[in-house]
Amino acid sequence: MIKITRRIGLAALVLIGSLQSAAQAQGLFDPVISVNRAAITAYELEQREQFLEILQRSSGMAQRARDDLIEDRLKMAAADRSGIKLSGAQLLSAMNEFAANANLELEQLLETLAQSGVDEQTYRDFIMVGVTWRELIRARFAARSAPSEAEIDRALASAAAQGGVKVLLTEIVLPAGSAEELNSARQTAERLGRISSTADFSEQARRLSVAQSRVNGGRLEWANMSDLPDGLRPIISGLRPGQITTPLEVPNAVVLFQLRDVAETTAQSPEISAIEYAHLKGPADAVKAATQMADTCDDFYGAAKDDPSLTLTIRSESPDQMSQALSLRLMGLDKNEFDDMPAAAAAGDHAEIVMLCARVYAALEDVSRGQVADNLRSARISSLADGFLAELRASADIVYH
Repeated sequence: MIKITRRIGLAALVLIGSLQSAAQAQGLFDPVISVNRAAITAYELEQREQFLEILQRSSGMAQRARDDLIEDRLKMAAADRSGIKLSGAQLLSAMNEFAANANLELEQLLETLAQSGVDEQTYRDFIMVGVTWRELIRARFAARSAPSEAEIDRALASAAAQGGVKVLLTEIVLPAGSAEELNSARQTAERLGRISSTADFSEQARRLSVAQSRVNGGRLEWANMSDLPDGLRPIISGLRPGQITTPLEVPNAVVLFQLRDVAETTAQSPEISAIEYAHLKGPADAVKAATQMADTCDDFYGAAKDDPSLTLTIRSESPDQMSQALSLRLMGLDKNEFDDMPAAAAAGDHAEIVMLCARVYAALEDVSRGQVADNLRSARISSLADGFLAELRASADIVYH
């Protein structure tokens, strides 16, 4: 009888233990947050927190894990509504790229995560959301993000006027001494350009940069904008804090900068080294017809060739070479805008106009307009994406259980 009772007691303990384990497991998969009725479980929160702590090498990621998962649900729902879905091959490629960013093979990264208790599915979901969101933003906003020529001109002018501005930058310098290294650096730089936080970018600087600043996570001290290299000023001036430049290729290296902060003091006036302009004159009707057909200075070449009554001159002069009248006419024009010359305005059937082709700013003559355009485009897409996500969150039904 004693043996039977003892067996029953042991069986009861085993049963109670099994029930407790099952209850705990069930609790992990209970929803703790609902986002438009899409559940986030306690297990997902725990996994994301662990994953972020590995990435950031820091504890206390519970709130960020919660916010990130809420945004993940909103992002994937928006992508579904737009019909955007990654293929298996695209997802696997992105998973490999992220691993390579940490100088690891995918299997090595998954093993490292597993040793810290993070499942492969947690990593897979993280990559899936990031790449899907990027594709959605590109499809939704790419056509609206291209800067105009006038905006590029203003960025160049702003950069030339930045003598009273100081900036905090983080740098990553990737080695590119050979063709093979250059190709690898370009691929790595493309991945780094997708980083959205200053902490993540700084961590990658510690791991990948060959500059001495890597010991500080690539973080540089405050620097006057006027002290930056000539080609870098207009690029940095087009960034908002947290944004990253497009990759800059210099001899034997590929460089990226992230703007951490900016402070303004007294701005200086931009110094213009040269002004390129078109000067067209001739019968009033012919000049009027030419201006109606011309979107740029170069368009006047065809008009002047077709109509011998028109006289066209396109030249580049420094401001001190110009007459006061011409300088005043061009001063208020944006690129590819034109105005009448005052002396010709009352000349009856004769007309004379000038069109601004370009302004060249001192110390910025070798700057790539394409590079400035790329950074303006990136900044605009980032801003549009942030606004879109804020709208999604504002209209979401978020319930905490």
